[in-house]
Amino acid sequence: MTVYFVGSISGKEKYLPKYLYIINVLKERGYTVIENTISPSFDYVYSMTDDRKVEQYKNVLKWIKEADLVVAEASQPSIGVGYEISLALEKGKKVVVVYNEGKSPHFLEGVESDHLVIAKYGKDDLKEVLSEAIIFTSNNEDSRFNFFLRNAHMDFLEKVSSYRRIPKSVYLRELIEEDMEQNKDYLL
Repeated sequence: MTVYFVGSISGKEKYLPKYLYIINVLKERGYTVIENTISPSFDYVYSMTDDRKVEQYKNVLKWIKEADLVVAEASQPSIGVGYEISLALEKGKKVVVVYNEGKSPHFLEGVESDHLVIAKYGKDDLKEVLSEAIIFTSNNEDSRFNFFLRNAHMDFLEKVSSYRRIPKSVYLRELIEEDMEQNKDYLL
């Protein structure tokens, strides 16, 4: 599997060890990692010529297209990282966004997409959080199922989704999975 990793270049001073750790975890899992966050300096990025900026944009598009999964470290707010996440979601890519406790990516938490997983990590659990999020995305094969709800059900679903900051479909899947665990006799 090919993973495109992105993190804030302006956040490297503070988060570089996390970026490197994430890349190493991905490589340990046997993934091919494409990234352009570690080597370019802040000064280099902001002094690029217009032609180089166009070339960089085309590279990002190519890397996202090649990737099976996009992983973003979003503890440091970044318009560029947010844009790359948006591009990946528009292209139907699965995206895992991890962030350090207390550094919530507020805008992204409003995005309702079955392809987006946003996960908070603490001081000692980044590897586990990242691994669980990746497993969730890899097990998340899409099948569409439409049905009607009463207004009261929809209102409840909207409130749960907003409170838990997850897409409505994720909440419904969780309910089904809980029931599957409790009623294994139906699974033949």
